[in-house]
Amino acid sequence: MLQNIKQILNRPFFRSFSVILASKVHMKQIYLYLFSPNFILPAFLVLLFSSPLLANDTLHVRVHDKVDMVWFESYDQDGIFPSADKEFHRVWMVATLGCASGGCSDWDYTVNFHLLEDRGFDSTIASIDTLAGGELDTIWSVNPVREEFEIGRLITPYGGYMASGVLGFNNDWTHRYRYDVTDFSQMLRDTKTIRAFYAGWSAGFSITLDFYFIEGTPPREVVEVKNIIHGSHNYDDAETYNEVRTPPVDLVTPEGTTQAKIRYLVSGHGFDNNVVCAEFCPREYYLRMDGQLVGNGLIWKDDCGLNPLYPQGGTWVYDRANWCPGELVPLREYELGNMGNPGEIHTYSLDLEEYTWSGSQTPSYITSYQVVYYGDWNIRRDAELLEIMAPSTHEDHLRMNPICSNPMVRLRNSGADDIESITFEYGFPDGHSCIYLWEGQLKHGEEGVVELPQPLWSEMDEDKAEFFVRILEVNGQADEVEYNNELRSTVEAPIMLPEEFVINFTTNSRSDDFTYGIYREDGSAIFERVPGSPNTLHSDTIVLSTGCYTFRVWDDLGFGLSNWPTGQGNGSIVLRRSIGNFWTNIRSIRTDFGTESSFNFTVGYTFPNEPNRGDCGEPITNTVETSFTNGEIELFPNPATSSTLIKSDFRNPIQKVSVFGVNGELIQSKNAGLAEEFRLDTSPLNPGVYFLKIVAARQTAVKKLMIVD
Repeated sequence: MLQNIKQILNRPFFRSFSVILASKVHMKQIYLYLFSPNFILPAFLVLLFSSPLLANDTLHVRVHDKVDMVWFESYDQDGIFPSADKEFHRVWMVATLGCASGGCSDWDYTVNFHLLEDRGFDSTIASIDTLAGGELDTIWSVNPVREEFEIGRLITPYGGYMASGVLGFNNDWTHRYRYDVTDFSQMLRDTKTIRAFYAGWSAGFSITLDFYFIEGTPPREVVEVKNIIHGSHNYDDAETYNEVRTPPVDLVTPEGTTQAKIRYLVSGHGFDNNVVCAEFCPREYYLRMDGQLVGNGLIWKDDCGLNPLYPQGGTWVYDRANWCPGELVPLREYELGNMGNPGEIHTYSLDLEEYTWSGSQTPSYITSYQVVYYGDWNIRRDAELLEIMAPSTHEDHLRMNPICSNPMVRLRNSGADDIESITFEYGFPDGHSCIYLWEGQLKHGEEGVVELPQPLWSEMDEDKAEFFVRILEVNGQADEVEYNNELRSTVEAPIMLPEEFVINFTTNSRSDDFTYGIYREDGSAIFERVPGSPNTLHSDTIVLSTGCYTFRVWDDLGFGLSNWPTGQGNGSIVLRRSIGNFWTNIRSIRTDFGTESSFNFTVGYTFPNEPNRGDCGEPITNTVETSFTNGEIELFPNPATSSTLIKSDFRNPIQKVSVFGVNGELIQSKNAGLAEEFRLDTSPLNPGVYFLKIVAARQTAVKKLMIVD
């Protein structure tokens, strides 16, 4: 099923001028490196290559390299980017935040990333000393004019735990943030200045910025990017903000434009007033073109309690105006549709919800409001895998890993056409894999999360604990972009618990806001409790059979069992077992977890040595892939009516053919008797899509077969 990320996380278990480096890397390798956190680039790939960029290559440019940000200022670095004659399908910027040389700061500060675009020169009159009797002249100071284009933003975490070296953190801590900057591909050419602006008043953090240019045809040509509103603006009142500080802007549509998109990046700051705005108050925004509403929403982020970077030393669990400490600021995008009249002037405006305030601190909003002009589409069909969320060891997904249950992947529709079906293959490289047909709808630009049925974890090679997912087809056809169809991740084993154990749950003063329990793989509860009394120990004996389970505790308010600003007191959660007359702790749960803490565990077996379940989870067809490359198994005709001929060769004779429906149901199975060719009678099959599992002497393959009238 495809679900948005928040819905997934609410389910049990998931509710959770110096060029420093430029290298040319094979596109598939760099894609695996970017999106599979444990894929390691070979050492030679960090060298500067002088050979021409080959097809399917990626160019890597590092601009900032562990630059200390220790005061409120701009940290500018020049980078040499690709030449204008190169085409790139995708451009990613990865920002790696770490502690400064002197350690991390205790406070959450804004960091903006800007691309500086030269706009000519300006000049000012400079005063000079004049000698008596001398001739008075004028000196002009000529200054370059540069326009800032914001390409990303993040808020630093409360870094006290890093500075103090406690709770698993130290000053070697780093966290990666990834931004899609493809819209700026035509501007990121030749020598350009990248600015990291640090709005902090103390040391500090370090920043590394890496750009990855993936060669290929762009989804659609970027004609131009224009700023509408840029910078930080105080909210005195609605009229002043909407008409004076951020007034409407007229822009001419450039030649070559056929369509356009709005990029709106906003975060609210300041709270020392009677309505705690703008940081802690949700407010509506309205984006208009020629007076017509083209986008609106709430300047708010309501999942700070699920922050992957936790715990932190400050009020990190509190929801805020489109940001959380330690996270990137999310971008809002709105398609404008047909813009096929170049030269026309359109008026763009921004209005914020009206509110009044009083107090010592004026609310303010940092805004990047841009319009991106495009030409025609180049790619119609592209399902782009963005990341494997589970299993994963990436720092963004530690809350939901390790797993013994269903894998999860995040993807995006990066083509022009709506996606209505995707065929996935997933499992373990050079071994067991499954086939899953997802059906639904994903419009252009939309992202979603697909939860894949459980593979046979017992088939994984423990010496090569690696998981892969691959897109085979989109809307029943080949995907037009191949390199972004596969990702890999490292699999870590969940813990094993005994069949019988006790949960000791001590509440704090907010007992009614918590729920905890044990859940099956499908999310159904085996045991669940809402503790009814504050500051009380609740003991529950759990007895389980062999299987994969989830322990989960969540707080409806999102503060956790321990949170010093709320004055709620501290609770505790300990899992214990008895050995004879002695009790021993088997796991203690961190209580400053924010909204939720959960983990997978096994009973009766050590992962991945699960009992034989026979096949992949439903609806699934499984395959076994080997490294056999001597011959390709073929079907002809396909589509078929009454029969199809399956062909191999003498080195790989066919042993058995099984026919599965798209829901994984076995329909028929035929022995082929080690034949090089086998004709399969398809007359009993109704028109539709089927999968053939073909077992040969040196290979097992899955082939898609279409039956027509």
